[in-house]
Amino acid sequence: MRYRIPSRFTMQEIITPPLPARAPLPAGRAQASTARLEWLWLLPFAAALYYPWALRWAHAGFVARDGSGVAPLLSLSTAYLAPLAGFLALYALGRQAAPTDRLVLARRLAHLAVAAPPAYTLLGVLLYLMKINGHDIAVWTGLWIALAALSAMTMRTTLPRPAVLDDPAVYSRLRVGHGIASLALLLAFLAPHLFNHMLGVLGNDVHMAVMDVLRAVYRHGAVEPVLITLFFLQILSGLVLLKPKTARRADMLDSLQTASGIYLAFFIASHINSVFVLARYFGTDTNYAWAIGEPVGLVGDAWNIRLLPHYSIAVWLLIVHLACGLRVVMRGHGASESRSAAAAWGVIGVGSLVTMVITAGMTGLRLA
Repeated sequence: MRYRIPSRFTMQEIITPPLPARAPLPAGRAQASTARLEWLWLLPFAAALYYPWALRWAHAGFVARDGSGVAPLLSLSTAYLAPLAGFLALYALGRQAAPTDRLVLARRLAHLAVAAPPAYTLLGVLLYLMKINGHDIAVWTGLWIALAALSAMTMRTTLPRPAVLDDPAVYSRLRVGHGIASLALLLAFLAPHLFNHMLGVLGNDVHMAVMDVLRAVYRHGAVEPVLITLFFLQILSGLVLLKPKTARRADMLDSLQTASGIYLAFFIASHINSVFVLARYFGTDTNYAWAIGEPVGLVGDAWNIRLLPHYSIAVWLLIVHLACGLRVVMRGHGASESRSAAAAWGVIGVGSLVTMVITAGMTGLRLA
């Protein structure tokens, strides 16, 4: 028996709900506004260039003030400007009623800045493996300047014609497979893993006791390869699904879905590389003490401080991504837009609490 989409919804309305209509701008003003938006991606690119400097200055401040102080906290908070600027840019670009090829390109470029934290962590691990130590910022800066130059040349040679939209039905099977794999990963690994990390506020011993039990399951010889395969399939299928999603008009939750997707793609690649290539190759036990950089902690080490935004944003965006996927599923089964959006925001609210608990534990807060 095949499920039929209710007649009051089209496939496109299920994937991307219609946004309120706006009064059209005069032709001249509309062209000028579009021309400015085409280069909006430069702002998050600049924030991405600043990202490692914010971490460096925050670390120096924490060390000078023995792990405390308002100024280092302010410096650390500015590191979050890169993903925030990327999201604000892609959201503004996604609100445009008549996307052009240039606006779509600008929107996709803004997504890259959202993924700056896991990209910088991945770069640091790769440079460490290549024994290129102490040059993370220089390499990072060079890569982003080269990417900006390439993007500018691509933008200049792209015609400002209306974007060609793919038929959402073409991606329906891939979308269903992506959702099923997400549910499997959530039940088999992600939910227990996040719960385990929430116990960090109760101390390392409690966290490790639970981790030992969970590891017996997800590190089993028959389970671990399946989980890793599913994660890589999620990255690949997610990148394919990102293409049509970033060419269509988007609301806040649509933008959060694509932003979280690109962040998680980089995060999963970085995390798997760190755990399987770096830590296990050198025989390191990738336990909670390793994750939080003991004995000096995350903010007390010049390299480890990058892991604070890296992990904290990842936890929140993981739950955000699942919430946005839930909205699509609910709409596909006939739920109204208001009901499906309310459910998504409810899950995001719970995710915010989970993120705060996990981040508190990683920064040293203990309740026992």
